[in-house]
Amino acid sequence: MLKFIARRLLSLIPILLGISFVSSVLFYIVPGDIVTVMMGQHVDPLTYANVRKALGLDLPFWENFVKFMEGVFRGDLGYSYIQQRPVNQIILEALPVTLKLTIMALLLSCFAGIPVGVIVAAHNTRVLGNLINYGAAVSYSLPSFLLAIFLQFIFGVSLGWLPVAGSQNGLFSYILPGIAAGLPWAVLHTRLARASMLEVINQDYILFALSKGLSGKTVIVRHGLINAILPVLTNIGVNIGGFMSGFVLIETIFNLPGMGRLVYSSINTHDFPVLRGMLFISAIIAVLANLFVDLIHAKIDPRMTTEIVKEEIDEVL
Repeated sequence: MLKFIARRLLSLIPILLGISFVSSVLFYIVPGDIVTVMMGQHVDPLTYANVRKALGLDLPFWENFVKFMEGVFRGDLGYSYIQQRPVNQIILEALPVTLKLTIMALLLSCFAGIPVGVIVAAHNTRVLGNLINYGAAVSYSLPSFLLAIFLQFIFGVSLGWLPVAGSQNGLFSYILPGIAAGLPWAVLHTRLARASMLEVINQDYILFALSKGLSGKTVIVRHGLINAILPVLTNIGVNIGGFMSGFVLIETIFNLPGMGRLVYSSINTHDFPVLRGMLFISAIIAVLANLFVDLIHAKIDPRMTTEIVKEEIDEVL
């Protein structure tokens, strides 16, 4: 298991180097002079020269890239000349908001989607299967901003149950945006859990457990659910980066000061140091989240780490 974790952590290095390289290219592919784009046409020559030097644009690309990586190892992601603050401080203010929204969306998608999929599979009929398939198609064809506006109008404006904007109301502020972000994933997880459970309940060990006199509910919960949940975990691991970066519209509509809204404002103000820092942090979060999901996967299904043990034995022999 330790070797498995070490390998995944080592795989983080080339990913982060690649993200850093791509984000550094951003400073050189922007049409025109990036300092003029950031600071405006009427920036004074002294400020222009200082900003250009601070961004490392007076250096060749590779020296600029190395300078940025040296700052990363010191925990310094740069300085925003638009907001006149360090990038670290800006991201640390926005990150907790997006993490709360991500957790809310994941909880909804998992605790609503997986049980429904298992129940539908246990009482499998063509009608229920068609409803799940149609629901998945509708949820993915419905734009998230329309769902967000609909939730705001019904539960915020008409009924007045929940706040429609801002983060001043604690966890209540994240319920509506969490539903808007998590509902499409909940339907997808329902579909995955149903398909996986239908495959699992036809396995020999399930039939053997039933033949021993165990109740259908016990067999499904103790033996079927653990194996049926694996594809859902895999899907969460693959799409966890989408949760972190796909909240631009949701956070903007609900006026949440998270990373998605920060991306939107940084693009509008041409705040490229913040965009580069956010790309780097988002990559770290996505890789670590995938590692966490893989560890849960390995705990449930030890075959993931069995291959590593076999490789270790082969190396010794």
